[in-house]
Amino acid sequence: MKRGLIIAIIIIAVAIILGGRATYHFMKKIQSNNNKPEMMPISVPNTSASTITSPPPSMEGINTHTDVYNGDADPNIITLGPKLGSNPYSKPYATKCGMEFELAQGTPLLAPIDMVLVGFQNNNAEYGIGADGKKYTPFNDVVLLFESASPDWPGMIIKTYHLYSSPLLLGHYQNPDCSESEKLYDSSQAQGHLFFAFDDYITEQGKASACKALIGHLVKRGELIGYAGSVGEHTFASFCFKVSNTSKNPTVKKGNPYLHWVQPSSFFYWKCYSPDANFPSGVLAYPFECEGYQLPAEQHDVNFKYL
Repeated sequence: MKRGLIIAIIIIAVAIILGGRATYHFMKKIQSNNNKPEMMPISVPNTSASTITSPPPSMEGINTHTDVYNGDADPNIITLGPKLGSNPYSKPYATKCGMEFELAQGTPLLAPIDMVLVGFQNNNAEYGIGADGKKYTPFNDVVLLFESASPDWPGMIIKTYHLYSSPLLLGHYQNPDCSESEKLYDSSQAQGHLFFAFDDYITEQGKASACKALIGHLVKRGELIGYAGSVGEHTFASFCFKVSNTSKNPTVKKGNPYLHWVQPSSFFYWKCYSPDANFPSGVLAYPFECEGYQLPAEQHDVNFKYL
């Protein structure tokens, strides 16, 4: 009788241990999957107006503000659509992922499509060394990462950088632990899903919680996302786009191989936003106020924050 009881206890103990191990590995797998970028091929809808599909049915109001375009992405990292942008004579630095819109510091920036904030990096500094080796004061470089919530561009990543600040970072310039360092990269904060030239990953660096980023917040096309910054006397905002496609990107070393950097000035069609504007499928809104559209007055204050 005792022997049978002992055997039963041993069997139960082994089952608990094995079950615990299985649960542990299952939870680790879930955690790993949660931290792993989704790698599902998504095709660009044929209805989306772009250089790899077709132009919009009407070009009225399209590409009317090319005068503010400046600088293009490095053609060596472009793996979908035209490699050259609007200024084929420009010489971008290696791995540069996007283009600049020439805007005064503090100019409100608008969402080009419906999109969700997935990550940020605060690199603002009193001074920094540029890609040309020169010292620039100040060096504004708040970086925001979004994922498209628009059926026109499923899975697309939108990266904007060289921002002064953003209403999506509630603690930026409100908390001293989320403001600016003396030198670029000395004490930056980062959180969420970040995208670089050949890699993308999920991270949390520095005192990221001090910035109170609204990760997961949806912004609609035409809504405020931030303010243009300054690198020395050059005031502007940079935008990069990584488009999801069924073809694999051969340059990806870590992350989603179905995402491709594109040339924003030559890949997309752009139009000014207004609440009653008719946007053809796939056309993006210029990320600044134009043709009479105005944000609420309080949103022109660089200290404005979403509640």
